[in-house]
Amino acid sequence: MRISKQLLEDMPTWMKKQDDLLPGWIYVGDAEERYVIGQPSKLNMLVFGVNPSTATPQKLDPTIRKVKKLVNEAGFDGWIMVNLYPLRATDPDALPQKADKTLLEKNIAVLKALCKSYSIYRVWAAWGNAIDKRFYLGDTLYDIAESINCDQWFHRGKMTSSGNPRHPLYMKSGEEFTWFPVADYAAEWRFADCGWI
Repeated sequence: MRISKQLLEDMPTWMKKQDDLLPGWIYVGDAEERYVIGQPSKLNMLVFGVNPSTATPQKLDPTIRKVKKLVNEAGFDGWIMVNLYPLRATDPDALPQKADKTLLEKNIAVLKALCKSYSIYRVWAAWGNAIDKRFYLGDTLYDIAESINCDQWFHRGKMTSSGNPRHPLYMKSGEEFTWFPVADYAAEWRFADCGWI
């Protein structure tokens, strides 16, 4: 998917020019890749998954429906779903063994433009144990966390037994958000092989 200069410089204006986009929605994606989907407002939560599945604004999947419900329950009037890796796959096991560096670079560029264009009050780490499927998923989190420059990261409910933030599909209503130390978590991925951690 081509990411245009206009999208990166002025995302809201670019969105308004997309004739097939439903009112109130933002969406950057095609059949192979998805960078952004959401309904932003004044008080927005940015939600990170591992990789996108099939959802579009016209056809939501179970994860997006659950995200919308839980974000609203938490008192936010806007939500934006993004991912650590933008390649669509209904099963994270189907992701390539090695990351496409161009996809990683485009993802970070879109995330920077997104955070410049919309007010993000909280970031929800919601990728579950799928992050363990490929090293590059955790490794890119280090670059993402530095790029979006937001210290309001949270996870919801208990962490998984593997120490990862839980996926929204496995959550019940009423579970609390807890501050998430994204810098330390991401550094464990980036520097684990160096013996620094």
